[in-house]
Amino acid sequence: MFKQGMFAHWILVPLLAVSPALSVSTRAAQGKSGAETGSAQTVTALTHQAQDDFKSGKYSEARDQLHRALKLAPNDPALWTYLGLTDTQLNEVDSAIADFEKALSLEHDDPRTYFNLGLLYRGKGDAPKAIQAYQRGLALDPDDGAANQNYALLLMEAGKFHEALAPLAKLKALNSSGLPVRVSLIECYLKGGMQDDGERELKEFFETPGATSEEALKLAKVLMEDQQPAAAREVLEHVVQVSPDSADAHAMLGLLLLNQGQFEHATEQLGRAVQLAPESAEYSMHLAEALILWKHCKVALEFLAAVKDRFGSLPEYRYKVGLAYYGLFQYKRAITEFEAIAREQPNLDLVQFFLGNSYAALGDVKTAEAYYRRAIALNSGKADYFSALGQALRKQSDDNIPEAIDDLRRALRLDPTNVAAKQELALCYEKEGEYAQAQALLEDVVERQPELLSAHVALARIYYRQKKKEEGDKERTTISKLEARQQAQQSEASRTPLSPNP
Repeated sequence: MFKQGMFAHWILVPLLAVSPALSVSTRAAQGKSGAETGSAQTVTALTHQAQDDFKSGKYSEARDQLHRALKLAPNDPALWTYLGLTDTQLNEVDSAIADFEKALSLEHDDPRTYFNLGLLYRGKGDAPKAIQAYQRGLALDPDDGAANQNYALLLMEAGKFHEALAPLAKLKALNSSGLPVRVSLIECYLKGGMQDDGERELKEFFETPGATSEEALKLAKVLMEDQQPAAAREVLEHVVQVSPDSADAHAMLGLLLLNQGQFEHATEQLGRAVQLAPESAEYSMHLAEALILWKHCKVALEFLAAVKDRFGSLPEYRYKVGLAYYGLFQYKRAITEFEAIAREQPNLDLVQFFLGNSYAALGDVKTAEAYYRRAIALNSGKADYFSALGQALRKQSDDNIPEAIDDLRRALRLDPTNVAAKQELALCYEKEGEYAQAQALLEDVVERQPELLSAHVALARIYYRQKKKEEGDKERTTISKLEARQQAQQSEASRTPLSPNP
């Protein structure tokens, strides 16, 4: 099967059945007499028994009967085909491939055998042979819908989106123009760089008589799974226009915007979803998350207080409350919420991580270190956890610098773009007197995040330590501008918007 999340709207069609071998074997008996006729009749009887065993799930017995029949009729392609299906059921893939190949050597124009070979080669991970088998079969039977579907999926998985358009167009022409075909066509156009064609297919979908909002939401979901957020957003914006009372549409659009970092617009859509479906814990928790990430934590707390009677018993609710307190710098209250969750669910690494952050913010870096280590023990694949641990170690003692450097390097191996880890590692190098290395890291940090004041401050200091006065003075000027800008932003942020209605 294909990987989860890829082409989830389709599945491979299973092995195709063949016409009973009996008819072929019976014809072989016509015009013969004596021993030859008796032999053919024996083949027929064996084939009958093989079919009965196959239908009853007695595949080993069916295979034995087919092997006996093939000793008497070794050039019967139908028997070899039936044996191929039987070996497939027994998971004898190599034997099944050999059976089908033998059948094709005796009868070259059976498209179903090519299609079966295609599926078996796909199962072995041999995409080139699988594709070749489908091409040969479709040359004989170009209108087979299942084969066109499987062929298209193989091409899409191989990243051959342009080539997949032909079987998809055939499926559409065969009146198989339901949601899976349309989604796959749109996907192939977009991933193949054919933006205009993808837009045209989307427009055609919108204009299709009888196309429902439910189908559009399914389309948007698949596009999101296939990493096509722009197309998914277009679909969702269409749905909220034609179905303004669809809570699901507003929620999906809000979540997409949330993942794109558009927190204000995400809040608008999720707020509407909550108004339409106030009983949905999922929508309410996403709205709280959007408000927190939008840095409107006070509003988030007001909203969470309003829905406490409905959702206050959920761990996710307490987690959002903790995050809101954390965002308001009320770290002791945040710790109270996070510790309550940790007692009930000690294996949540994010909770351990934010406990570490909260204690670190209060200056208790030793306790923070312990929580960071717990988070890493639960999930060693998060760069932020190693970065935070490295910072806690650096702040405790210069004696910890070598271990901190190891943790920060580990963070950067997990995520080479992690800005916090680079900045912390630069500070460790500064402690070690490795100013050139610190400078290189900090220059990269300010290039990636030019608004990060603390990085500019550290870089100015590094420049001055190396007697690079001109560069240091330039950083000082940048620092003054950033400080003025941040003060203006803080003043603007103090204007609290209206709370969303629960």
